[in-house]
Amino acid sequence: MKKNKLRVIQITGIRGLLSAVFVVACLIAGFVGFPALMLNKLWNHIADITGVIPYINAFQGLILWGILAVSYFIINKKERYLSVFEPKPRNPREIRDIIREIKAQSEGLKKEAPQPIKAEPEKTEEEKSKEVV
Repeated sequence: MKKNKLRVIQITGIRGLLSAVFVVACLIAGFVGFPALMLNKLWNHIADITGVIPYINAFQGLILWGILAVSYFIINKKERYLSVFEPKPRNPREIRDIIREIKAQSEGLKKEAPQPIKAEPEKTEEEKSKEVV
């Protein structure tokens, strides 16, 4: 049985950094730029033939490619994408302990709630004048 191993790529120096930037740029050009350009050319060719639809530019071709890619991933039911962070199954005892801790914390918060401040009775005119002097 083959286990998935984590592979680490170490980039050292300016040469490694430039190589990494070049690889990323090539991947973006190959998987994003080229299909967008091809869809742009295909759309404009169909627009020439039919004369019914408007022409599009490169940015609109990129948007069209994004719409098609996202639609494919939404519609495709065969592939399932699993999350790396799957919750561990817990036994009922652990769940009861967690619920007990939550209840204890919520009761502690209720006890520590601040008491309402009582309003002081309003002072008369004489008391106010005495304070000023």
